[in-house]
Amino acid sequence: MYKSHRAVQRVNVKGVFLCCQAVARHLIAQGMGGKIINLSSVTGKQGLARYAAYSASKFAVIGLTQALAYELAPYSVNVNAICPGLVDTERVGHMASALMPVDMPDDEQRAEFARRAEASVPLGRLAEGEDVAKMAAFLASDESAYLTGLSVIVAGGLMMY
Repeated sequence: MYKSHRAVQRVNVKGVFLCCQAVARHLIAQGMGGKIINLSSVTGKQGLARYAAYSASKFAVIGLTQALAYELAPYSVNVNAICPGLVDTERVGHMASALMPVDMPDDEQRAEFARRAEASVPLGRLAEGEDVAKMAAFLASDESAYLTGLSVIVAGGLMMY
């Protein structure tokens, strides 16, 4: 179990809740509708061994997103979540050091971890920050005006539901 489970819950659940609360109050007072986009994870759709606290926090973000979508729809506020798969950031190295054999050098751990992850993705690569940003831009645009309560997976086909 994640050693700092309280911190994970505080940041990933309470932090998102408080931010949504503040933004929702502003959008309601403004009276012009708007968009709230939360970040969850594919592990908010399917739990991951050794990441129980993180998975639970990301499941909570999806539930919060759905509840707020219902609550804020009368105010023309759309609430959606993005659920990225593994994104090619420095976090890949942290995950590799936690999950790969300790006798491997750090750069080899990261490369092997990334290679294995990429092999499980139908599109054959890890997500890039730009992939997530493009989904956020779409959800923030007028083209998504009729979408609310969704948790959209951005994972190259890793999960298809």
